[in-house]
Formats: sequence, C-alpha cells, structure tokens
Amino acid sequence: MPHYPPRPPPGIRRYIWDKRVLIESTFALSMMQPWEKLLIVGTLLITCLLFWVSVYTYYPSHLAYLSRRFAYYVYGDETADVRGMFWAWIKAQFVRAGEGVKGVVGGEKGRLEL
Repeated sequence: MPHYPPRPPPGIRRYIWDKRVLIESTFALSMMQPWEKLLIVGTLLITCLLFWVSVYTYYPSHLAYLSRRFAYYVYGDETADVRGMFWAWIKAQFVRAGEGVKGVVGGEKGRLEL
C-alpha cells in the first residue's frame, strides 16, 4: 500500500499536494512519524511567526534610526529631510527618462522620426 494517496486531478488540490510532497521529500519528513512531523513543522511555524512579528514591530523604528544616521553622515544634520530628497530624486529621474523617450519617439510632435 503506498504511503501517499493517489495524485489528485489538476487544480489547486494537486498544487497543494505537489508542494506537500516536495517539502516532505526535501526535508526527509516522509521518513518521520506523524508526531515528529508535527513537532518539526510546529517549531518552524512558531519561529517564522516570531521572526515576522519582530520585523513588524522593530523594523519601522530601525528604518527611522538608519535614516537619521544617514542624514547625519551625509548632510551633517540628523534633522535633514532625507525622504523628501529621495522622492525629489526619483521624480527627477522619471522626468529625465521621459525626456529621453521624447527624443527617441520624435520630440515635440510625438512622431517616430528615423
């Protein structure tokens, strides 16, 4: 009797089944008893959950800290508006790219000139 049930028909069930078999064969979970699988997967899920909760709570304040340090080292002042300067630079790049496209397409009239 096979360990796995027969492969389901195409669709979402087959996709989930394929991913389950892939994970179980990659990490040798197919060799373990069900309680061992549960222990390993549970530990992995709890670890991932703790990681993402810490990223969600700590990362925004750390980005603000890094932004202030960047402003201090580059501009000599922690209160410099780095975010405003960054978005101004992005807008300038889009304007510059748009002018380049105008020149390629044909300038003022927007026609293709060879």
